Amino acid sequence: MKYLLFVVLENTKETSDLIKELSLKGINGTVMASTSLKHVFEDEREDTLQFVSLSHIDQHKLTQNTTVYFILDEKNIEEVKQIIREKTGNFTNTKGGMFTSPLESFEGSF
Repeated sequence: MKYLLFVVLENTKETSDLIKELSLKGINGTVMASTSLKHVFEDEREDTLQFVSLSHIDQHKLTQNTTVYFILDEKNIEEVKQIIREKTGNFTNTKGGMFTSPLESFEGSF
């Protein structure tokens, strides 16, 4: 069975080092720049926000965080999670979080 491992980390040198280490170990994933909703609107006045539109979000630079997702075999999940824990100091040196979810269906060659 395949699993999705989803990780969100603040942008730090350790995050770059983590991604490089995983890549060197042959672990492939998809990396995206991202930010939390609270940071998207930090420069906006609260009383002017009536709704959130995708075009508004697109105008902001989404670079506060790094989001990575991996499609992994069950046997590889704990190894990858342990590397992430070590490189982030259990999410104390580099803030963030991760979760896994089983994939009911998967097609492709990740």
